[in-house]
Amino acid sequence: MSRNSNKTAEILRLIQTKKVATLGDLSSNKALKELYAGSKRATPRRRIIDTVSLLARQGYVSVGLLDNEKVFKITEKGKDRLKAHQVSEEGLNIPERWDGRWYLITFDIPETKKVVRNQLILTLKRHGFVNYAKGLWLIPYNPSRMVTSLRKQLKLKTELKLIIAQSIDYEAKYRKHWDI
Repeated sequence: MSRNSNKTAEILRLIQTKKVATLGDLSSNKALKELYAGSKRATPRRRIIDTVSLLARQGYVSVGLLDNEKVFKITEKGKDRLKAHQVSEEGLNIPERWDGRWYLITFDIPETKKVVRNQLILTLKRHGFVNYAKGLWLIPYNPSRMVTSLRKQLKLKTELKLIIAQSIDYEAKYRKHWDI
């Protein structure tokens, strides 16, 4: 998981918790300041403001005025991104012993949903899936809970499929990859 993804998720989480957040709320938040500390280019406050502005431009938060102060509210798109981040944080349950099965995920996501497709691929990579063939991702651990969650969060009902196999070609190579 990239640090930037964590920063974005923390900002979205804070805005969602407060219902409406001001720049002061965000830039004075101790946890956010610590997350953004360490940059020589800009202060944590400046980087928080830049990130919130970017989230607004991308449609994840809406911007309004309240008593002449900018306020931010999470949008439905922002809620979906936060949910997808939480799904990717959950991870897989890796059992102590391999059950001897291979789990393959395939998907058919149209070009109009390219952002969702890319988000799905990044999530699969983060969880250790290997690209077995074009559009086919492999892992030796049961991802069914994660797949169910991804379908719900990314709104992919029939586009995302899980295949369970007893054996695969080049199995020795993949057993070595996962040390199983």
